[in-house]
Parts: sequence; C-alpha cells; structure tokens
Amino acid sequence: MKDQHQPKVRSGVKDVVKSKVGVLPVVGMFYAICCAGAYGIEEMVPECGPGLTIVLLLIIPIVWAYPYGMICAEMGAARPVEGGSLIWVKEALGEFWFAIMAFSNVIWSLVCNTVYVVLAISYLGIFVELTQVEAYLLKLLMIVVFFIINVLGIKEVGVVSTIMSIIIILAFAVVAVVGFMNWNQNPMDPFVPDDVGVLEGIGAGLAIGIWMYSGFDEMSLLAGEIEGANRVIPKALMIVIPLISLTYILPTLAGIASIGNWEEWTTESGGIGYTTVLTENVGVGFGAVFMVVAIIGQCSIFNVCLATGSRGILILSDEHLGPQFFARLTKKKGSPYVGLIIVALVSAILIPFSFSFLVVIDVFFMVIVSALTVIAAIILRRKIPREEVPFKIPGGTPMHALMCTCVLIICVLTTLLNGTDWFLGGLLWILIVPILYILCKRKFGGLTVKEPEQYPINPRTRLGPLDLHKAGYLYMGIGIYAILARWFLQWYEGADAAEYYLDEWGSGLFSDFPLMLNVITLTGMIVFIVGILFYLLGRKLEKQ
Repeated sequence: MKDQHQPKVRSGVKDVVKSKVGVLPVVGMFYAICCAGAYGIEEMVPECGPGLTIVLLLIIPIVWAYPYGMICAEMGAARPVEGGSLIWVKEALGEFWFAIMAFSNVIWSLVCNTVYVVLAISYLGIFVELTQVEAYLLKLLMIVVFFIINVLGIKEVGVVSTIMSIIIILAFAVVAVVGFMNWNQNPMDPFVPDDVGVLEGIGAGLAIGIWMYSGFDEMSLLAGEIEGANRVIPKALMIVIPLISLTYILPTLAGIASIGNWEEWTTESGGIGYTTVLTENVGVGFGAVFMVVAIIGQCSIFNVCLATGSRGILILSDEHLGPQFFARLTKKKGSPYVGLIIVALVSAILIPFSFSFLVVIDVFFMVIVSALTVIAAIILRRKIPREEVPFKIPGGTPMHALMCTCVLIICVLTTLLNGTDWFLGGLLWILIVPILYILCKRKFGGLTVKEPEQYPINPRTRLGPLDLHKAGYLYMGIGIYAILARWFLQWYEGADAAEYYLDEWGSGLFSDFPLMLNVITLTGMIVFIVGILFYLLGRKLEKQ
C-alpha cells in the first residue's frame, strides 16, 4: 500500500532523503573526489626535481590539506546541512557572496566533471586506437552509466566510490612495494634540476600539489542526505587526509628510487611514471592492468563530482536563483535528477574539447570556493556557540587562525603560480559570475522569496539593498589584482615564457605570452572601471 503522506512530487532541500551511509563509503567518496590515485604527480618530478618533489609532497598536506580539511570538518560538524559550504557562506556573508560561491562552485563542478571523462577515455586510447566518433560515444556511455548510479541514490554512489577507491589504493600500494623492493638509487638527488631555482621549483610544485589536494569542501554539499553527517564526515576526513598523503608520497618515493630517469617522468603516453615501476620490475602485463586502474580512477572522480555538481544546482534552485524545476528530486531516493541531467548534458557538450582547454579555467573557481569557505568559517566560529560544535579543531582559536591564514595565503599563490594561461582563462570566466547573480536575482527573486524580512529587496534595482556596491567592490578588487598580477607573472615566468607558451599551445591567445600579459592588463583596467560604474550606480540607486 502506498504511503498516503508521501509527496506526489519531491522538490528542494526540504524533501531530500537521509540515508544511512557509514564512514567507509564517505571515505571512499572523499578519496575519489580529492585523489583517486597519484596521477598528475608525475608532472611535478621534472618540473621541481625529485628531491623537491618529495619535500613538497610532505609539506603540502601540513600547510594546505590538513588545515583545509580540519576547517571543513569543524564546519561540517557545526552545520551538517544540504548544500554544506554554500549554506555556510550564506549564513556568514549574506546573499551576494552566497551567489558568488554557488555559481563558482557549479561552474567549477561542470568543467571538472568533463575533465575526468576526457582523461578516462584518453587513457583507454593508449591501449585501443579510437576514432573521434568512437571516443565520443565511449565518453557518452561513461556519462550515462554514472548518471544512472547517481539517480539510484547517495548510498549507491558511496558503494561504487568505495569499491573503486579500494582498487586504486591497492594498485598504488603494489607500485610502492615493488618500487621499495627494487630501490637502487637516491630518490632525493638532484634536489632541483640544474636549470631551475628552488623558488621556481616550489612555485611549479605548489601549482600541481594544491590541485592534487583540492575538494575537501565538496562532500559537505551532500551532508543533508547522510544520517549523522556531523559525526561521519569529520571521522572520514581524519582517515582520508593521511590516506591521500600516503598515496602520493610512497609510490613517488619508491618509483624514483627504483627507476630513476626523473627528467622523463610525465603523464603523457610514452613517458615514465608509476606504470613503468611495474613494467620494468614485474612485467608488461602488470603495467597494462595499472593503466586500467588509471581509467577507474577518473571514473571514480566523475562519479562523485556528478553528485556534488548536481547538489550545487539543487541549492541554487532551492534558494530561488534558478528555475524551480531544477530542484526536482526522484520520488523514492530523493536524488536531484534534474540537476544530474543538467550536469550530464553539459558534460556531453564539453567532452569534444581538449583537457588543456577545459582545465585552464578551473583554478580561479577553486580558489573562490576555498577562500569563501574559509572566510565563512572564520565568521561563523565566532557566532556559533561552542556547545553546538561536536568536533573542534585541536589548539583552539590560535590554531584555527593559523590554519585559515595558511589556506588563504595558498589560495592567492595558487592563482599566480599555475601559469599565465591559467590566470587569464580563469580571470575571463570569473567575471561573468556577478552578472549571473544580478540576472538570476532579478528573474527569480533570490533569498527574498523565502526570507523577505532577512533579505529585503531594493524596489529600484530588484536586487539586495547593497548588491551594486558589493559588485562594484568585487570588480574593482579583481581589476587591481589583475594589474598587479600581470607584473608578477612577467617576472615569475621569466625570459623563456614566450617560447614555452608557443610550444605548449601552438596558436591562439594562450600561445602568445606578451599578448596574454597585455590582455590581462587591459582586462584589469576595464574591470576596474566597470567596478567604479557599479559603485556609482549603487550610490544613486541604493541610498539608505
């Protein structure tokens, strides 16, 4: 007999279904979204040198992963709500910054999702020659398979992620064991390449390393669907942070010590990497199996990114910054199927593009999400009574302040150290986020629809009371930062930058280093002027 009280249509956060998801599946999901293997570390070895690579792999967890993970754990324990970090920013900073956070998170998720589909089929292409049509159809198949898993529910996503994560961990454990058994050279020599300074090496390594340790805030978006999330998620974080660190450090140390040739380490086909440890010391067959694990790794990340990306869309809709039907949920499991469809469709549209094209815009969005999460944590730590926080960062307020400072400093460094192409790509895309908010606020009403007293509207602008001022300050800040960053990038990239970008991109804007610098300067000036115009318009229309 059907439950007479069951709603005919589930929609929005109020109707999400809580599932009993244990610590292990949450560890699996965290591991998938933040790691899924050490793929990508190979690029650090020739850039930084083997010695500096090992040192950075030891230091980055201390100054970035552990602090950011602990901040997210404490906030997740205090506010285990659907939408997680998005709702933390809403509570701490209000509607404007909530919207910047939410739109940035959704755009970041949409692009990230597609990156992992592209990478998975690229790895398959190493074994099997694929036409463009065949590759595209396989990418579509991957999207459909994980779309179905996500529609089934968060519990199923967790089970699949756990199985995949166990396979990945075992594979890298084998690499580490084989590497250590065949240790024949000093993995720390040389510390840095002869033609690379320590500062330059640190910059290159941080750019890759921070990327490898990103995503600790993303699981918070699912907290409203996990029973006892305020206990489960912090416990899972305490397990997964050292697990990820060991996944990166041990195979890399063992691999360099056993096969050397650090100058030739790369993720590209034909280069040296973790697979080589097995092919040289055990057999070609084991190397082929390891490459299959690489495909599984990308699938596992996509699986969880699909889940978190759809929740971002759900929250935008639920807070009336998007069409209401975007918040529709499946009747039985409460999965945001419309959000999942949107993420899957966008991924299907973007998969023809190259990996390089897709990732070039990611850094700015990652930094915006991370920085706003930390700022919200600083504010809410003062507002939330301590007795409402079941998990607290050891060391109290001084340690919390130190951790927040570390994360914010690294956020700034990350935008500057990934390269001029990444800076410019992210800069051009991030500028549309305030415009998206203004358009959606005027169209759908925003938080005023649900909470008119707390979030009043200015009838002259149909926005929040000081939204034009805030947009003006944001654009002016971005403009100043872009102009200052232009001079830093010119110094940091050095004399070889023009040749490097021409070789890397071949043609187009990103291949011309001087042109990129000029575009950054011009964009900074224009954006600063736009910010002034928003501010002046705000003074006229937002008088108290």
